[in-house]
Amino acid sequence: MEMSEEPGPARAESPKATNETNPMSEKYANVTVIYENFLQIASLGDVSMIYRNRAGFFGKKKDALAKPAIKIFLEVPSSRPAVYHYTGLLIHECVHHTFNQKEESTSLGDITAVKDSAVRLLDFFSKYCTETPSSNSLEDALAWLCELSAELAAKNAGRPAMANCHTPEEVLARLKTNEVVPKMLSLVNLVVTSLLTTTPDACMKVMFNSSRHGPHFSWMWLHIATLLQGSIVTHLLASGSELFHVYINEITTQKNVPGSMATLNIIQTEYENKFRAISEVFNYLMRKRNPELQEAVSELVLESLDGTGIAKGRLGFAFFFKLVTCSLKTLQILVTSNSHLITPFNAIRAIRQIHSVDKNTILPNLTFTDFVKQIVEEVDPATHGIVFEMLIELVYNPDVFEGENQPELQEANRRLSEDCFPILDVMMNRIVRISHATGPYKCPSQHPAISSYSSGERLQFILGSISRHIEKSSSVIRHLHAISIANGEAKAAEIALRFLMTISYNETNYMYILMAFINTTVPFYPSMIEYMFREFDSLKTLIEMSIPEEDFDVTKLHLNLIHNLRTLIEWETNSVHGNSHFAHLRIYPGEHIGRVLSTILSDSFKLTNDLFKRQDREPLLSIFRMLTKLIDAVCKANSQTTKNRRVLISISHWYKLMAQFAILFKSTLLLVGRECPEGISVFEELRTAILVLLHNKHVDAQLSPFVPVFMHLFATACFADSKNLFDESVGQSLEVLIDENGINKKFDLSQLEDGPSVINAIGSLRMRDNHLDMLHKGQLKRRRRHDDKTETGNSEFQSEDSKQRIFVVLDALKAFCFDVRVDVNLSNSKQLALALLNSVCKDSLNCDMKFEEWDIEAEFIHRHVEVDRKIFTSSLCDGILRVLCETRSFAYCLPIMKSMLAVVINEAGRFPDSRTLSDAVRSKLHKWVMLAHKGGLLPTRFVYICDLEMYATAHETHLMLIEIWRFLMFRSLTTNSIDTYQEDLVRGDVDEGLPNENEAIERTNMSVFRVILQNHLTEAFHLFPKIFPAEYDQLKMIRLE
Repeated sequence: MEMSEEPGPARAESPKATNETNPMSEKYANVTVIYENFLQIASLGDVSMIYRNRAGFFGKKKDALAKPAIKIFLEVPSSRPAVYHYTGLLIHECVHHTFNQKEESTSLGDITAVKDSAVRLLDFFSKYCTETPSSNSLEDALAWLCELSAELAAKNAGRPAMANCHTPEEVLARLKTNEVVPKMLSLVNLVVTSLLTTTPDACMKVMFNSSRHGPHFSWMWLHIATLLQGSIVTHLLASGSELFHVYINEITTQKNVPGSMATLNIIQTEYENKFRAISEVFNYLMRKRNPELQEAVSELVLESLDGTGIAKGRLGFAFFFKLVTCSLKTLQILVTSNSHLITPFNAIRAIRQIHSVDKNTILPNLTFTDFVKQIVEEVDPATHGIVFEMLIELVYNPDVFEGENQPELQEANRRLSEDCFPILDVMMNRIVRISHATGPYKCPSQHPAISSYSSGERLQFILGSISRHIEKSSSVIRHLHAISIANGEAKAAEIALRFLMTISYNETNYMYILMAFINTTVPFYPSMIEYMFREFDSLKTLIEMSIPEEDFDVTKLHLNLIHNLRTLIEWETNSVHGNSHFAHLRIYPGEHIGRVLSTILSDSFKLTNDLFKRQDREPLLSIFRMLTKLIDAVCKANSQTTKNRRVLISISHWYKLMAQFAILFKSTLLLVGRECPEGISVFEELRTAILVLLHNKHVDAQLSPFVPVFMHLFATACFADSKNLFDESVGQSLEVLIDENGINKKFDLSQLEDGPSVINAIGSLRMRDNHLDMLHKGQLKRRRRHDDKTETGNSEFQSEDSKQRIFVVLDALKAFCFDVRVDVNLSNSKQLALALLNSVCKDSLNCDMKFEEWDIEAEFIHRHVEVDRKIFTSSLCDGILRVLCETRSFAYCLPIMKSMLAVVINEAGRFPDSRTLSDAVRSKLHKWVMLAHKGGLLPTRFVYICDLEMYATAHETHLMLIEIWRFLMFRSLTTNSIDTYQEDLVRGDVDEGLPNENEAIERTNMSVFRVILQNHLTEAFHLFPKIFPAEYDQLKMIRLE
């Protein structure tokens, strides 16, 4: 239809008035004609007649149906609603006729004129709307189009042609098959676009008012939103939010009015119809993943929560929440696309806004908790994971309400967290089911709710929440169970070890949660605990690296591990074999006990060393006491006859364990002192525990021969740290240095330049001179002493703590040498003797047991002086000698006794012949004789030299000592002979002293003693029966005869 074909305004079309005195009458006459012409065509039918297949507009020409309507539309503005209605009838006729043809029902004839007329009128409206500047006219046109679209859907609903159209998308697609409907939709596009540019609020108001028709108008909403989504989305959400706000205010106002129930029902019904149409459009656009809509939703939600922008003063989020309650798919898309907004802070504000609205206006039939429970059961994994992470924070994080935890909100925050837990519990059930899902395309470890908390700080956060929410521990166990099942046995083992390391040692009851986790997971991974112990060291390192730095307390973690591991072993030990649920859990470390203990002891040593430096005594005591209890638990676990276990450890781990035990046992000595009254008890407890562990029957036969190495390592550790422990320097070596000045004196510069090199010169010196000559000439010098102690003994310089530690360690050494079996006692005492020998004699170059003739040995007296000095200045060495002299292994100390005797002989020979020994030398002699006799080196008859020398001169004493030296030389004790002697003792083949005693006495010149005794017979006659018992017995027999 061309606009030029149509008449213009009435005043332009009417001929010039011939009677100018009555122009109004002529105009009225023209309008009457126009009205009557339009009335004729407008009265041809109505909507009901059309859908009853009654002829109305058939048989009419195109001009007859369209031209009168156009004329009256232009000439009489008040008739425009009637023209719109008439045009709607034509459209109804076209649509009905098209559907009749599709349904193959009876046709009334040719409808071409009706169709052309409808199209011509729609084209006219399009041109009119384009040219008119009035927004009111556009609003009227939009209102008519919206009402017409709702009528088209309503009148054709249920007919066969629309039978399968259940959604707005399907209704829109089916109606567009009519040739007239696309033309009508074009007019809608034009009108809506124009109104959104000029008066968007009025446009949205018209469409929202039309939404009262409910689903019949949804297809038009869908068309508008789809075509104009970029420009209408913001207005749609903003106006919808405002409409929801108005609705809430009306409901609130009407509730306070008595007898307003009917009004409330009308308001609610009308709004629900409007809202349903909006919701369907919104959900459709979200399913299309419209980016403008998603961005608009994000802005709306954020502005609503912040109370800024267009959402200020509105319930934007509540409106948004009501929208998504109608579509699960929409919820999934929104959560996924706006995951950055799914935070605990936003969630708290959103929940508070929703609770500020009457629940019945959003969810009339369900509680919010029940609704969310249903949602989380159906959402996709990505959405499930995002919501799960948020709920975890709301339920378990104590700092989630930080900044909003004012006194007036504390109770509300507590209830909010409690309300979230049932939802979280439902989600836990779902991830447990997912973790157990099997199949070729199943990968439960990649589920966000599982993968997000499978490692690092988040996994540790889950375990840490147990202590804060013990009443929710069942949910935590299920979560950890799902993580373990989904990720495999290694993850289950890691979680079990995390329990041991992070459950506070002050909260033993929390260990029951660990047992519940193990009990639920072991049926699926029977070897998970065995795996934990096998990979103990690596898993422990991994866990320590994953703990946040602000929560990392290495001392507390170590105490937790020791205490909880001991508790676990004790529970398993105390369970009734075969009748307890502990039996199938395989909690005992088994063959991995060595690896586990080695790791724990190594960390204990590093930690205690640092604590000693910081002088932090309380955690030190706790560590040593817990270690003692752990060792006791291991001993009990292996000592029960019902368990029938043995400690199965590789030799390398066994040796490492003994070294670690020795070092830690030595470290406990530092606790002994006046400032720490508990130090002695801690030392004694650890000593008992180590003694039981190393020497009980549970130790495997292959490991038993290596047990005495502990004694050697412990003694060596004490010697190495003697300065710190006992205020002594037993382990300090006496090094000699080449005097460069002496070399310069022997060789001038020319000789060094022209002659051999310095290295060759030094080599020639070593070949030409022995060290004793070089020492006397000044070419060798002793290292300057680093302490101020004199060689007269250091007991007066030792502190009370050092003395106390010496007594304590000697008591411990004595226990190891006497409180076990014969073979173990012999082995321990031998190792102690060898440790003492290595420490005292290693610098004297005199560790052999061979006695040379005194004249030869006297040339090397400086070696023996050094050994004697160490024994004399060390209370520890002296005490160890006294302990060893009561054992059958004292003979291994023969090199030390040899040096001590050599010093006494040397000092006795320096006195004038007429004098007796000084008190100092006499004390050394008596001490040596006592030790030698107790240790089995010296026969009883030689003991009385201590009485005889009281009357003898120094020279006579010197001669007697020479004979004792020769006695030991003739006895020819060696390491091999002593070893053979001890083996005979273990087998029970001998029960006497060391070998070669009688043979050595026969070769000793006893006449020396006889002559000296005769020289002092008056005073020493009573010693004759003691020194010569055989001769005395013979004299008694002669006298009796």
